[in-house]
Amino acid sequence: AVSQIIADSKRSGKKSICFVTGVPGAGKTLVGLDIATSHLDKNKGDSSVYLSGNGPLVAILQEALTRDKVLNERRLGNKITKGKARESVKAFIQIIHHYRDQYLIDPKPPYDHVAIFDEAQRAWNKEQTVSFMRRKKNQPDFDESEPEYLISCLDRHKDWAVVVCLVGGGQEINTGEAGISEWINAIYNRFQDWEVHVSPNLTDSEYSAEDSIKQLEAETSVTYNPDLHLAVSMRSF
Repeated sequence: AVSQIIADSKRSGKKSICFVTGVPGAGKTLVGLDIATSHLDKNKGDSSVYLSGNGPLVAILQEALTRDKVLNERRLGNKITKGKARESVKAFIQIIHHYRDQYLIDPKPPYDHVAIFDEAQRAWNKEQTVSFMRRKKNQPDFDESEPEYLISCLDRHKDWAVVVCLVGGGQEINTGEAGISEWINAIYNRFQDWEVHVSPNLTDSEYSAEDSIKQLEAETSVTYNPDLHLAVSMRSF
C-alpha cells in the first residue's frame, strides 16, 4: 500500500503523507526498512531514508545490515571493506536528530524524496523543539514543532515527496513528545496541499488523534486505507 502511494505521488508529481499503525510486535520497523531498501535507486530519483530517534536501534540496524552487505558482496565475488559498506547503509538509516540538524544548515531539498519516521508519535512538540534549538543549536528564531519542521524539509522538493509515519499505539508518551496529533495539526496549519492517507485505526482512543483528524478532514483530502494497519503480532513467531 505504501509503495503504491509512493509510485502514485511520483507519477502525479504530488506530495503525500501516510500513517501506518500496528499492534506491538507487528513489524512496523520492518515495514519501514522494507520501504527504505526497495526505494534506493538514485537513477529513478526515488531514494528514501529510514529515521528513528532510538539510537541503540539505529546502531544495531546499521551494524547488522553492514555485515550483511559485506557477506552478500563477497558471495558475488566483490571485495568491499566494512567501512565502505557502512557508508552506504548510513545513507538510508539515520538517527532522526542528525537528519534534522543537517537540513538546518543546508537549505536545499533533501537528497531523499521519501522519509520514513519510526515511532512518529515520539517526535518533539513545539516547546521541546524550540527550547532545544535555542540552547543547543544556536537557533534563537526557531519556531516549529519537530513534525512541522520535518514535513517542511520534504516540502522543499518542487516535484513530489512522501512522508511515512510509523505509529506505535498504547505507549506512554514522555515529556516533550508530541503524540501523533502534532503531525496532523502541522498538516492542517501549513501543508493542506499534501494528500493524507491514514490507517482507520488512527482514530482509536489510544492514539489521541481523533479530534485532529476530524478537523483535518474538513479542510483537505484524507483517505482511509485498512492496508495501513498491521493487525497481527509477529514478534512471538
